[in-house]
Amino acid sequence: MKKKQDKHLVSGIYCPKLKRIMRITAFFLICCALYVSAETYSQTKVFSFTMKNASLEEVLSVIKKNSEYSFFYEDSQIDLSPKVSVSAKKETVSSILDKVLTDKNISYKIENKHIILYKAEQKSQQANNKISIKGQVFDKQEPPSPLPGVTIQIKGSNQGVATDLDGLFHIEAQRDDILVFSYIGYKPVEYLVKRHQSNLIISLEENISALEEVIVTGFTEERKLNSISSISQVKLDATLNNKPITSLSQALQGGVTGITVTQSSGLPGGDAAIIKIRGVTMGNLSPLVLVDGIPMDMDNLDPTTIESVTVLKDAAAAAIYGARAANGVIVVKTKRGQPGKIKVSYNGYGGVQKATYMPDFVNAPTYMRMMNEAYKNNGGDPVYTEDAIQKTINQSDPYKYPDTNWTDLLWKNATIQSHSISVYGGSSIARFAITGNYMAQTGYVKDFTYDRLNLRANTTVSLRENITVGVDLNVIRGTQHKASVDGATGAFNPIWLLYWTPPTIVGKYPQREGDPNEYYGNYGSSMRNPLAQIEKGGFTENLTDNISVNLQPKWGIIPGLNLAGQFSYQVNSGATKGDRRAVNFFDYDNGQLIATWANFQPSSTWRSSYYYIGGTVDYTKTFHEKHRLFAIAGVNAELNNSGVWDEYAMQSLLAKANYTYDDRYLFEATIRRDGSSRFGPGNKFGWFPSGAIGWNVNKESFLKEVKWINNLKLRGSYGLLGNENIGAYKYQSTIDPGNGSEIVFGNPDISWEKVAMFNTGVDFSIFNNMIDITFDYYDKLTSDIILRPPLSAVGGIGQSDINAGEIRNKGWEFSMNYMQTFGDWSVSAFGGISRNKNKIEKLPGGPYDGGSHIDKEGHALSSHYRYVSNGLLQESDFILQSDGSYTPKEGIVIIDGQQPGDIRYMDLDGDKMITANDRKVMGNGEPDFNYFANLSLNWKNIDFEIMLQGVSGVDAYYGGVYSDPIGNAASPQNFHLDYWTKENPNARFPRLTPTSGDNGKSSDYWFFDASYCRVKYIQLGYTLPSSFTNRYWVSNLRFFVNLQNPFTIAKENKIDPESRGGESTYPLSKTYSAGINISF
Repeated sequence: MKKKQDKHLVSGIYCPKLKRIMRITAFFLICCALYVSAETYSQTKVFSFTMKNASLEEVLSVIKKNSEYSFFYEDSQIDLSPKVSVSAKKETVSSILDKVLTDKNISYKIENKHIILYKAEQKSQQANNKISIKGQVFDKQEPPSPLPGVTIQIKGSNQGVATDLDGLFHIEAQRDDILVFSYIGYKPVEYLVKRHQSNLIISLEENISALEEVIVTGFTEERKLNSISSISQVKLDATLNNKPITSLSQALQGGVTGITVTQSSGLPGGDAAIIKIRGVTMGNLSPLVLVDGIPMDMDNLDPTTIESVTVLKDAAAAAIYGARAANGVIVVKTKRGQPGKIKVSYNGYGGVQKATYMPDFVNAPTYMRMMNEAYKNNGGDPVYTEDAIQKTINQSDPYKYPDTNWTDLLWKNATIQSHSISVYGGSSIARFAITGNYMAQTGYVKDFTYDRLNLRANTTVSLRENITVGVDLNVIRGTQHKASVDGATGAFNPIWLLYWTPPTIVGKYPQREGDPNEYYGNYGSSMRNPLAQIEKGGFTENLTDNISVNLQPKWGIIPGLNLAGQFSYQVNSGATKGDRRAVNFFDYDNGQLIATWANFQPSSTWRSSYYYIGGTVDYTKTFHEKHRLFAIAGVNAELNNSGVWDEYAMQSLLAKANYTYDDRYLFEATIRRDGSSRFGPGNKFGWFPSGAIGWNVNKESFLKEVKWINNLKLRGSYGLLGNENIGAYKYQSTIDPGNGSEIVFGNPDISWEKVAMFNTGVDFSIFNNMIDITFDYYDKLTSDIILRPPLSAVGGIGQSDINAGEIRNKGWEFSMNYMQTFGDWSVSAFGGISRNKNKIEKLPGGPYDGGSHIDKEGHALSSHYRYVSNGLLQESDFILQSDGSYTPKEGIVIIDGQQPGDIRYMDLDGDKMITANDRKVMGNGEPDFNYFANLSLNWKNIDFEIMLQGVSGVDAYYGGVYSDPIGNAASPQNFHLDYWTKENPNARFPRLTPTSGDNGKSSDYWFFDASYCRVKYIQLGYTLPSSFTNRYWVSNLRFFVNLQNPFTIAKENKIDPESRGGESTYPLSKTYSAGINISF
């Protein structure tokens, strides 16, 4: 509610919103002391004045000027322009107001020395038809505070009341009336009247601008206006809410600049994405993920419980987490209960999933001819006769001359479903939120399933006005079921067998009457038949449990000074079991035993736990209006236990200070000291400082008159981060007690991996924040890298981890956000692009040659290291001898045995031979650019959304069954038909051979550009009008349909460009789903 006064009155009636909480607190502290004097004042204070034909506003101005009264009212609800005449002689304020407000449809309430004006109720309403509503209004802060002066109006009428200084109200209304709660600076709330209420709790959410938005950074929360770090918040509406995702990491793809998210598998229960923030380094690449302050796997969370996801990218933002923040930090905050009536909501969807890319195998006759061609090219005899090929074409005997389409036989559409039920609410004393979720997936192949149960509950209790205690409980059970038993003799991955079983093999023979045996076609040894694996190979089941408890007390010692603590306990456990029963396989024609699979019932268990205890004290002070100081200091300790003996601990001290002058100049400093048991004496402790400065240029006088610029901030930061993720006891050597020899070669000098990062950026908002632009440039140097160099070929005994090497990542990020409303239309569009390049600057003992990859100074990490090709050898490159052999012409360098149709390799070192020295560094698998774009349209109750995501400049290479299926004893696909023959010399693929031979060398001949642009989501939703749903006690009802990964634009279509998975990789999914959101 706006507090308004006559422009002639002294300033004091209007209180800026930023001081409201302090003022209310002050009222509470002195309320009792002033109560008696206030009552006496209202009865004894008298006025004497005469005014003719004056406005109500002028009358109130006189009262204000000659007393200590202040007036509160909603400007849009109260009209003070009517003219009145008044003659007062030693009259109280009540007497005067009764006179001047008569027939003006305005009522008033005197609270101490504050007079609240509100619309009067119409006298014509019948009292016996009215419903009494009593309650209290709070904000959504923690702990919540009552809001005085909130206007409660019956929608469509001029009847209403206002809350008192305690946020209390009482109004009478008719059944099905709608109460509108409005307050300046807050979003209005509507409530449908159905029955009497004696304690209705309403909470209002602040209607803040983009610059006033609060960013959650873990230990602290700060306004976007004051932030000078490189921090990005994921737009949950665009990437997460109502999307058919099974892992939260998938939602980060296309939501934040400076982050590379790659999903390498679509396996149910194993489809989490790999996340890299601002480049790569050796060893562990995973960022630190904190869920409500606890390190945990975010992929097991129910997306409906997520309130915010924040990515801390530079050192200034992440330094407060010290040794764990080298790869960036992702802070996840879950939803908590708010004051208000208990609400129940259901969010669910169901859908069908298809593979984004599927193999398109040749049929059996084509396969047979290709095999004959391969053996002919090698001087061998045909494998299949022409008669057998014709009978396979005619399918006169499909079991003797089969043409099995393994994809059609084994593959099916998968399904996905998710159901979440939430209950939340509370009061100023206690708030709670409980959510239960069940998610289930079936696979493309029989017996591949995944189920997950998730229960999350939290409560916040206000023990006193300044003391709160928050408790969180999270329980997760995941069950993954896969066909075949891992590790069993004769067991194969059915997905792998799909590629490696030719179409000339029978899937399953018909059952013979009176014969209990089942007969399967056999390829190779040990019954290589994917259908047999699925039906007789048993199963593997992986169970995972996660239970975490989080206790967070907080004490507001004095205004601005808070003491907070946290104790967390998390236990993770799991079990893997397999079950395959013994089975004999017999030949269908002669009954001979082909293979025997024995009983196999393996099992294993594991368990890990995590303990955390810590405390912080923070202080916020604004003095002389222009100076704002925020400081926080803390101490914490944590313990990890991942087995019987594997245990490691960390102890930390931290401090951070922010200073702002006149909202123009921003300064920040952070320091953290970590001690880790993973390092030996003298190396256990590390210091990680950072500093940042910022300048809100738009606050300067020379830009104050430029109204279309809402924000122009320049910022820069520099800091140090660390990494100690090397496993336990790596500084110690272990000895074999039997012979005294060393088993593990420890390094007592092993210490922290260090990351130094510089960041500079600009934030720019224009046209009432309609357009928001952010640009960042960073330079990140990782030194003292923890790595294990190759063992020396001369005199090498054992390997140990060392601190050596440097890798530099440089890049920039650009993002833009646009929001606008046109009548019933609202439009939101945002997108971003980022670029990163990495280079090894120092690598002791290098280069590290990994065959087709190399780590070498001056080049990117894990660069491709391959032979250089020059197309295919042609007949014109050879001299045909009389015996039919080929001799290369002068200047043509080949590998012994190569013929026309083979890959021609270049002799780079000029030694007239093709050797390993002819390999060359050829790019790397990291993208040059990551980009995304999202568009949201809303028209009345209809919403539409589409998101694009892609990468550019990805160097990739085919191999294995994609480059040479015949040579790798696998089934070719239809694109392999473009192979070299004399009639097809410009073919894409070399000549066919029974084995890959030298055509299988890692070379640039198999290069392809894995750039792609993918439509991540298309979603259409419709929300039923509240005028309809309110009749059935439903506050919100929305239906939606969603298409996930429906289209992909790529230069190559032989493989999914994102996962680039091989023959054993479970493909990614297209999902077609429909869902519902309903709240009561």
